[in-house]
Amino acid sequence: MKQFEGRVAAITGAGSGIGRALAENLGAQGAHLALSDVNESGLADTVARCEGKGVRVTSQRVDVADRPAVEAWADSVVEDHDKVNLIVNNAGVALGATVESMSYEDFEWLMSINFWGVVYGTKAFLPHLKASGEGHVVNVSSVFGLVSIPTQSAYNAAKFAVRASPTHCASSWRSTPAGCRPPRCIPGGSPPTSPRTPAWTRASPT
Repeated sequence: MKQFEGRVAAITGAGSGIGRALAENLGAQGAHLALSDVNESGLADTVARCEGKGVRVTSQRVDVADRPAVEAWADSVVEDHDKVNLIVNNAGVALGATVESMSYEDFEWLMSINFWGVVYGTKAFLPHLKASGEGHVVNVSSVFGLVSIPTQSAYNAAKFAVRASPTHCASSWRSTPAGCRPPRCIPGGSPPTSPRTPAWTRASPT
């Protein structure tokens, strides 16, 4: 996809950071926007920044860890825009803790968003992308998907997995006339959609 005018781009985690910047940039290039986030006030701010550029902007509160919600959103995007050409699986959260001190609850919370959210977004939008004849799935990984960092084992695990997923998708789609491409994005530091303080640091000191 070399130009975005008239295309429809869906972006998760659009209420701040990379998601907001992508929305503003794509809108400025003529792409219609379908935006989602769990942060409704941040999402509304992004919508306000993108409106008035001659493109259609729709938004919806979506928790990417909720598979039915992601699937419903994908369908509503096509209902609102008649098609979708691009899904950017960008929503992400942060968690700093050692493996020993990290609770299963915290580990599962991060993976449900940073990894499973990407899986849900890819699978929910793929049929619609194929139907458009020109679809792209952009999964946002991280430099933490390239190198391991102390206290970032959960985040590393999720982002390493996200970095690998486009390679698998490319090999799978190469043999089909899907018209889909799976580019990946490996950004540097950016504030996450929602940082979390692990339980062991939330406890009051004794």
